[in-house]
Amino acid sequence: MEVDSKKALRTLNPKNVWLPVIIGLAIVVFIALRDDKLNDESLQSMLRISVLAIVLAFLFLISKDLLNTARVKLVGGESFTAKDALRIVFLWEFAVAVVPPLIGPIAVVVYIIHKHGVDVGRALAFALLLAMMDNIFFLTASPIALLLTNGAALPQSELIQNELGGSLSYFFYLSYGLIAFYISFKISALLLFPSVVKNLLQRISRWSFLKKWGERLSNRADELYEVSKELRGKSVAFWLKLIGLTYAIWIVKFGVLNMLVVGFVPISIDEHFMLLSRHLIMWLVMLVSPTPGSAGTAEYIFPAFFEDFLGEYTFVASLIWRLISFYPYLIIGALILPGWIKKLVVKTK
Repeated sequence: MEVDSKKALRTLNPKNVWLPVIIGLAIVVFIALRDDKLNDESLQSMLRISVLAIVLAFLFLISKDLLNTARVKLVGGESFTAKDALRIVFLWEFAVAVVPPLIGPIAVVVYIIHKHGVDVGRALAFALLLAMMDNIFFLTASPIALLLTNGAALPQSELIQNELGGSLSYFFYLSYGLIAFYISFKISALLLFPSVVKNLLQRISRWSFLKKWGERLSNRADELYEVSKELRGKSVAFWLKLIGLTYAIWIVKFGVLNMLVVGFVPISIDEHFMLLSRHLIMWLVMLVSPTPGSAGTAEYIFPAFFEDFLGEYTFVASLIWRLISFYPYLIIGALILPGWIKKLVVKTK
């Protein structure tokens, strides 16, 4: 497998931060202009959030990155250090922020891991495994959330249905179906039936109308088969740790918003669970967003999921949430990561 260095570096270019920023700001302005409840007083409510809530939100965010670092280190083993794993996490988060979820940053992540001294085949295995675990979390956690909340985790919004021509339920199940399809193929290729998938892909690669891509597809089939050996040899303890870390990462990530909501209004334990559940469902809806890092999409659908809790604070809470959970990774990418990338590229040329 050849890694497209030029394409990966274009994705990791700090100049890419401007597109999600512009899209996000445009949607924020659009929401502000159509919201007749928004005025100077409601904007000043941003100052009413408690300092403790902001601190806790940042602590949750940092904890999420540390947990993700532990997960990357677990998957990589001795292939790289904890410091390398943290750098990979930040580079990955930056890629997620500048790439539309529909496309995904997998190719970029493979490049990032490869540039940390890991051969391409293993880098592919690591990237696919990490992405698979995230998607398995979505597939397993979202039905649980819907079941335990009697479906309330997936709200209805006439406004979104009228403006987008589809309900939140439609976008949720579309995203869920796409993830299920992706996972079924990857699990079959990497864990369950690697030889069957390899033979199938190699047969397809010999079709005459695919002649241009036949050799590349055949090579990918061989690589997937080699990757399966890497994954099938892992112990039960490894998989349990990986599953536990994956669930912890996403729960803590969603918990950032819980901390911000508490900064505006008091909520019960049950409401905390409902917030986490709705955040999970909202994230699946965002996965079909065509914009980089779901910029604009997140701000647009936020009220449908959380206005029940936040009321007059919904708009300012969405701004603070994105400022804390999204824009820091754009800033890191623009100010810090270029030096890391340059050093890695020079080192591994």
